[in-house]
Formats: sequence, C-alpha cells, structure tokens
Amino acid sequence: MSALGKIRILLIEDSEHDAELAQIVLERSGYQPLACIVHDRAGMQEALANQGFDVILSDFVLPAFSGTEALKLAAALAPATPFIFFSGVFGETHAVEMMRLGATDYVLKQNLSLLPKAVGRALTEVFERQERQRIEAQLSTVELHSRLAIDAARLGMWDMEPVMGRMVWDDRCKELFGMGADDHVPEQPFIGPCHPDDRARMLRAVEKAISSEDYNDYHEQYRVLLPDGKVRWVSTRGRAIFQQGRCVRFIGVLMDITSEKLATQALEAQNEALGERVQERTRERDRTWDVSRDMLAVCHFDTQPVILNPAWEDILGWRREELLQRPLLDLVHPDDIPNALLLIERMERGEVTHQFTNRIRHADGGWRWISWMAVPDNDMAYIAGRDITRDIAAVEELAAANRKLTEQIEERERVEAALRQMQRLEAVGQLTAGVAHDFNNLLVVILSNAALLQREVSVNASEGLRQRLQSIREAGERGAKLTGQLLAFSRRQQLEPKPLDLNETIRSMSNLLQSTLGGNIRVETSLQADVRYAMADPTQLELIVLNLAINGRDAMPNGGVLRLATRNCTLVDNPRRAEDPEPGDYIALSVQDTGTGMTPDVLAKAFEPFFTTKDVGKGSGLGLPQVFGFAKQTGGGAAISSDPKQGTTVTVYLPYVESAGEPPVTALQPTPQATQGPSRTVLLVDDDPGVREVTCIMLEDAGCQVLQAENGRAALDIVHGDSPIDVLLTDFAMPGMNGAELAHAARQHRPNLPVVFVTGYADLDAFEIGDALILQKPFHESDLCERIGKACAAAPGRCPGSTP
Repeated sequence: MSALGKIRILLIEDSEHDAELAQIVLERSGYQPLACIVHDRAGMQEALANQGFDVILSDFVLPAFSGTEALKLAAALAPATPFIFFSGVFGETHAVEMMRLGATDYVLKQNLSLLPKAVGRALTEVFERQERQRIEAQLSTVELHSRLAIDAARLGMWDMEPVMGRMVWDDRCKELFGMGADDHVPEQPFIGPCHPDDRARMLRAVEKAISSEDYNDYHEQYRVLLPDGKVRWVSTRGRAIFQQGRCVRFIGVLMDITSEKLATQALEAQNEALGERVQERTRERDRTWDVSRDMLAVCHFDTQPVILNPAWEDILGWRREELLQRPLLDLVHPDDIPNALLLIERMERGEVTHQFTNRIRHADGGWRWISWMAVPDNDMAYIAGRDITRDIAAVEELAAANRKLTEQIEERERVEAALRQMQRLEAVGQLTAGVAHDFNNLLVVILSNAALLQREVSVNASEGLRQRLQSIREAGERGAKLTGQLLAFSRRQQLEPKPLDLNETIRSMSNLLQSTLGGNIRVETSLQADVRYAMADPTQLELIVLNLAINGRDAMPNGGVLRLATRNCTLVDNPRRAEDPEPGDYIALSVQDTGTGMTPDVLAKAFEPFFTTKDVGKGSGLGLPQVFGFAKQTGGGAAISSDPKQGTTVTVYLPYVESAGEPPVTALQPTPQATQGPSRTVLLVDDDPGVREVTCIMLEDAGCQVLQAENGRAALDIVHGDSPIDVLLTDFAMPGMNGAELAHAARQHRPNLPVVFVTGYADLDAFEIGDALILQKPFHESDLCERIGKACAAAPGRCPGSTP
C-alpha cells in the first residue's frame, strides 16, 4: 500500500480542468500524485504497457471511448491495480453496476472531497491483498522448508494423545522400528520395541515428560530390537503440551543414530591406541620447545621462572641462568608494571590471557615489545611471548601517516563545506536581489500613489480615510525596509563608503541606543584609543549597530548589559564559513549581550536568510543576514559566538584606511530637500506602466515636462528626434536594452545628456555608467527632484530648458 505520499496515478480524463482539480484534492489530503493523463484507448494501452500504477482514475464519458471499455481494458492489462470511476454521471444503480463489473469505487465529481478516501480505501485493499499473499507464501515456504529438513535428516515423527490413548507414527518412524507402512502401532509404543535393558529407563522418562510441566526437554537414546534380531540405536526428542495441568499431547521426532554410536565405540578403541603415541608426542614437544622462535616459559604466579626455552637468550640477550635467578617482573618497563600485575591477578583466578603486550628490558639496556599469551594450570603459568618490536614501530609509523592524512581530509572537508555554504548563499542572494527588484517596482506604485492621494484628499475628508491612506504608506515603507534588507544580504545595496571613526560613531549613537534599549539595559563601551579609520558606509553602519542592539535587547527580556567594543586586529586563518573574512588587517566592531544565547543548532543557521527564532510577526529573519551582506559588500566579514544562557557576541570586520583623507562622517546627515527649479524636459523610460505613470505625475507636479517611452528602442526614437531633452530618467533593468545600454546609445547622439538611473538592483559596478546618478527604488518625490536637479547642474555647458 502507498501511504500518504507519492502515488502513481493513471488519470483517464478529457477535461484538463477536472484532471487538475482531482490532483489538487489529492495533494491537499497529503498525497503527492504522479499523474499520467490520457483520454483515449491508445493512450491508456501505451501507459499501462510502459509503466505500473498504484491506482487508475477514469471518467465515465470519454470521446470515442467509454468508462466501461476502460474498465475492461484495465482488467485485462492491469488486473491488480484498483480502478476508481471519477465521473459526473449520477445514479446509485449505475455506480453499483460499474462496481459489479470490477470497479473498486465510484466517486461523483460533485462530491470531489470523497476522492482521497476512495483512493485510500483502494490502496489499503491492494496492500492487504498483497500482505495476505505474502504471508501465505511465507507459510508455504516455512512448511516446505520444515518438510525438506525432516526428509533430509531422515527423521521419524510421532504424535501421542495420552488422554485418548492414541499414538500416531509416520512411515519413517515405523521403518526405524522395523515395521511396514501398513502395520499398526503397538499397544505400548515406547516400551514394546525397546531393548529389555533400556525399557525401565524409557518408561521413567516418558512418564516424567507427560506428568510435569516443568520438564520441557524430553531427550533419550535407547536401543531397538528389530524383527530380524538386529539392534538399532535411536535418539528421540519431544515436547509435552499441557492444558490446565494435564498433558493433552506429546509430540516428537525419532532419528537413527546407529552409525554415530558405532563411530563412538570405534573412537574409544582408537583412544587406547593413542596412549601409545603419547611418549612420541612428548619427544616432539621437547624438540619444538628448543627450536621455537617464541619465548616459552613455565613460571610461578609471582613470575619466578621454572624453565625457559633458548629463544629468551636470542631475543633479550640474557643468559638463561641469569633469568632463572630472579622474577621476570624485574625486566618489565616501569610504566607497564600495573598492567602486568593485573595479568598476574587474572592468572591466579584461572583466566587465560591472550595478546597481552608490554615492554621487556634487553641486555643492552634497550626495550623490546613482547606480545604474551598466558595459560594458568595448577599454580603454574605457561606463557609464550613473541617479539613485535618491529611491528609496533611499523604501526606507529602507519598511525602517524593516518593522523596526517585524517587532518588533511578534515581540512579539505572544512574547505569544501565553506565553499558549498558560500555557493548556496550566493544563489540565495541572487534570488533575493531579483525578488527585491520586482518588489521595488510595486512599492514605487503603492507609495507614490498613496502620497498623491494624501496630497489630493481634502482637508474635510474623514479621519478614517486619512488613516487608511497613512496605513498604506506605512505598510509600503515597511516593505521598502524589507527589500533593503534583502539587498543588504545579497550585497546589492547602494553603498557610499567613506573613512569612518568607529569610536566617534559609537559615542554619537549612545543617546539613541540608550533610548532604544530602555532603562533596564546598561550600555557599556570598550573603545581602543588608536583604532584606525574604517572604510564603510556611515548610514548602513549605524543601521547595523542599531539592528544588533535591538537583537541584544530582545535576548535580554529581564534586562542586562550591552557592550560595544572596537579594536584593530589581524586575521591569518583562511575562511571556513561564508561569513568569515579573508586573512588580513581589519577594524573589528563587536556587539555583546548577556542574554539567553543560542544553542549550537541555532548558531549554525544564524546568518541564513529568513531563519528566526522569534514569534510570528516579530522578526523577518533578515537581521543577521543583513549584517553578513553589509560586511561582505564592504570588503570584510562577520563572526558570531554564543552559549546558551551566557549571551551572544557578533563581530563585524571592516577594512581600514591609513588616513581619514576628508573629515570622517560619524552620523547620519539629513538630505536637503530639493527646491523647485526652472522647468525641465525629462525623457522618462520604464517598462512598468504603473511606475512610469506615477513618476510622470510627480515630475509634472514638480513643473517638469515629461516625454515617456516604454523601452529603450522607443526612447532612442525620441532622442534622435528634435524634442528638447534636459535629462534622461531611465529604469536600469529593462528587457531588450537595459538602462546602461540606452544611456550609452543616447550619448552617441547627445554627448552631454545627463542620465539618472532608477533601479531596485543596486549592484551596478560591472556596468560602465559614467557620471550618471542613481535613484534607488522606492523613492519619494523629493528624492526624484533632487536627483534631476543634480544631474542638470552637473551637465557641462547646459542650462535648464536648452536643447542639445
């Protein structure tokens, strides 16, 4: 049976809508349907010929084909596959007729919710049928094996019912007693054929077996007198079955052991002959003792030797007379003496010891590794030792080589894991950048139209209307913040790096941090006095610090300490994770909290996008990924360390510059609002009609004349015309011709034409966009006017309203 999961379905249906609807209903019930859809006889025959299916679903009314024909065809080609009608034809009588013809079930399309249950029942029936067939096959196999085993062993079987006084022997059993297959079992089946000398013992054994439940193993050997006067040895084994303390059945087997008994008797005769060879074997043992290359000895349990073979002199260099005068324990290496004493204790308990290894002193003062085997017997120990010094040296060399190889393999695995992590995050970054780009187009339309509506709504408009407009703008701005986090993670946000004094940045944020964190969290700083200037975007850096501080606050619900530290540092290790910086000199900014900390599993996923441990609606899972993206895009990296209930430390590594160059920026500076200037003609190019419409309205409200184009080709037609154009305002990502290509082509005809790019995709370093300005989506009307004004003011030899 296919449980909830993947099921292979042959779907015979001419309506694509009904076929898709059936699959959706099954998916919602937990199935993963793999459907093959056909609508005629040829398609059904081909599908059943090429593959197997778990279930067949069929409409009843089909073009040039009917459900009845499909049922007959399925019965012929796939009789074991359940067939379910999935039809809009009404009538219980019709359904009963189809099931009589072999259909498993009949489901009306009007009651589509019953389809998963019908499929489940059909699959269950198939599973139960297959399981029953499997069990029957197993029972048949077990019975066959038992029969073959009995026949192969030539066992006779007997079955006795003491209560009924009935005894049954099979043909083999009768044969062992010298009877024919048609002969009747004697009145005393266990005693009659038995040899007179064995009858009393047999009778006691049978009575004991059928009278006591505690006697579970009936096993006897006795002699049988055959009709021709010969004697046969048989072995019988049986088991009594009791009910309510009374034996109701006594069954067992019988086997001819005459050959084994004769062999035993012959063996006993041979033992007598073996005694004559003992002396010869003793002489052979003495010769083996003398020529053995192993160190053989007989000694007392205190290791005082009684006799040693010549190999002791060859291996250890001591004369045997010297060794016999002291305990062998005196030669053991001091570090190995405790284990040697344990060996002696085991021998005193009568235990045999195999492959006990220690070091023994050589006559030259060196040490030899010896592998011992010791057998105790009658207060004496018989020991054999083999010199394995060279083997130990080879093993140590191999172990050293293995350790080195293991270290190399582990290092390679770490590098490969880091590479896989980097590749995975890069793929996720590309995806999120694309999503942010499309989402920014939607936010431009939403925020701009909401701003226009707020401006146009009369003062007398209801408070509810104004509140709804404000809610739309706030939701759009939260969406803009989310897309900014996505771009930060994917390292495609627009950065303006400048030399930055981190110490001054932290000091300037102290009031903001304290007010954000609340009174139950104390902010501490540890700032290195001679910290170098960091090259970073000041705005993004402050957002990162504030983000990490808020994370620390959330980890300290009952209060705590947030520590911010700066220091110069040099990293020498190669990166092992995607967020690790490359080796080099950095300025490290650390944010540490004393909160709940993270478990190792959570810590391993901390920088992954959309991973969060916060409740639903309280975190997007992009906070730390934004830190990761900012640090990597800046040219540094990030690191995190944490212990449960000990707090978390996040460190951002930023590149440094030797000198400030220009005065460092230490805080976010407000952007001056653009002022209303002279009328300008703007060529607006955007492939999104909604974005183009609201941008045109904002430009016209600012006093500009707007020429619109939906793509690069249409814009070039306007550029090549006679219309005056003061600035080209173009979307960057457009099909066919992107903004950079359009700007390049336009400046071929109008060399001094200023260009402003509007984009939600900020990684434009790979494109030669010259001195063009960039306006990040979503934008406010003031940002748009400011960029237009800057572009016109920076154009050489240009004045508002002039033509090229």
